[in-house]
Amino acid sequence: MFNTINNHLIGLLFIFCYIFSFYIVGPITSSLIIALSIIICCGISSIYKGWLSREIENPFTIKIFFFQFLLIFVGLFYSIIHLSFDYSYIKVLFTQQIHFIAGIFIVIYLKNRLHVSSIDVEKHIVYAFLIQSIIQLVASVSPSFASVLLLFSRANELQEAYGGGVRGLALSSGTGWSLGLSYGLVYIIFVKRFLLYKIGILEIIIGILLLAGTFFAGRTGFVGAAIGGLFFILNNRKSFILKLFLIIKSIFFIVIFCIFFYLLFPILTNHLIEHVFPFAFEPFYKLAYNDSFSTGSTDTLLRMWSVPISFIEIFCGTGYFTDPITDTYFMRVDVGVLRNLFYWGIGGYLLVIIYQIVLIQPIRYIKEKASTSKYNMILYQCAIILYLFLLELKAMTIGFNKMTFSIVFLLSYFYFEDYRNSYYNAK
Repeated sequence: MFNTINNHLIGLLFIFCYIFSFYIVGPITSSLIIALSIIICCGISSIYKGWLSREIENPFTIKIFFFQFLLIFVGLFYSIIHLSFDYSYIKVLFTQQIHFIAGIFIVIYLKNRLHVSSIDVEKHIVYAFLIQSIIQLVASVSPSFASVLLLFSRANELQEAYGGGVRGLALSSGTGWSLGLSYGLVYIIFVKRFLLYKIGILEIIIGILLLAGTFFAGRTGFVGAAIGGLFFILNNRKSFILKLFLIIKSIFFIVIFCIFFYLLFPILTNHLIEHVFPFAFEPFYKLAYNDSFSTGSTDTLLRMWSVPISFIEIFCGTGYFTDPITDTYFMRVDVGVLRNLFYWGIGGYLLVIIYQIVLIQPIRYIKEKASTSKYNMILYQCAIILYLFLLELKAMTIGFNKMTFSIVFLLSYFYFEDYRNSYYNAK
């Protein structure tokens, strides 16, 4: 039993360090440190060498490598034929590829040494974000702790922009858009792995803490919470009456939890109400005081969508991902759809879409290891696809964002391994 608990803790630590990939020294991150230690083991241990040699032939990782190299090659091609020589997109893809290689060594250890399954990975991902939420809550009322986190996140500008104690409080290399985006994805995983089976006090507390983490990470995560809620309503594991009862039960426990939280942590509660909630629920505050249901970010988003783009640019792109003069977003547009079209047109963008679908495809129903119905697994996969493609309408997401790539890669890799094992066992 002790070994099992120890394995789960190590697995959780590795997944936390891989997803959040916080800085250690210079450009070296936590994910690279862990990967390097496993690489050393592969160099001195015949067992690890055997694991690595088998992993090199893994069809799923080969496909990801192929698409990453293809996108890098196509990006170079577009930058050269347009004479823009803008390699900023390619640099991001190259960084993602290094992170992916680090991930391969990490999953080698998780799979072969810790015997992690897709079910374990889903739980570890949720627990990793639960820990991140607690870190942000503590940092919001402890300036000294928040200043220590800056050594690993380097989010000085984000913390200062909101006056401290609101944003940039995570133990992560990405504390803004990436973190909020990833929280939204985790809500869908949370519903699938926890809420479809049981809604008790523990599950409600986890959900509340995830929501609390989203307050600091960004409102984007609430889109994922809404899609996760829709996933829960549409699932066929529970009847409509039971779902309604569970929702009422959850609301009751949330109210009780909030009362006890206020009594136990009055300083933190006041900080949330006075400083964090105005940011997290900005559209509702504006509606109450200005009769306008909007946020600064949505106003900016609408302006970006009004930027003109020609048919030639849609078809052929411009070869520019960043502005060569200001070194900011090309055309001052951060919308994922438009930035891709401006860069390499519809052809390159279709490759990115295919790449993202290839990444998600292994998340499927496995009859021999089924913990939920085939219908619910289809809903699960569709919810993830819907969320990522929907957020592409706001900023760069599909096939691009490092943190969501990490989550989807971990999920898909272990679903692929579970499917492959069940296939060979059946034979």
